[in-house]
Amino acid sequence: MGKKKEANSWRIMWVIAVYDCPMTTAEARRDYTDFRRRLLKENFMQLQNSLYVRHFPTMATAEATIIRLKNFIPDDAQVAFFLVTDKQYGMTYEYFGRKATRKKPDLPEQIELF
Repeated sequence: MGKKKEANSWRIMWVIAVYDCPMTTAEARRDYTDFRRRLLKENFMQLQNSLYVRHFPTMATAEATIIRLKNFIPDDAQVAFFLVTDKQYGMTYEYFGRKATRKKPDLPEQIELF
């Protein structure tokens, strides 16, 4: 029998979206809310305020999503998308206080098609 092929943890990507959106007006708050909702619609998970993360099976799908999201960035916002491999993301350290409310996301159980 052949060996089961495992996903290469150097090819699987995580995108970390970090942003700062000044909310000085009602319109700016609405723009921020729209961008945040777009991240959630694109299956990003919130890790901290203004810090979201999502797993991607390949670099190409990660880059396509970033290009799509770029169109929704509010005018006054500053957004950075960090691409890290699954291997690198697995080497991160996270520390929580006694009342931890979140944990680092695991690799998704299902296969992402697009």
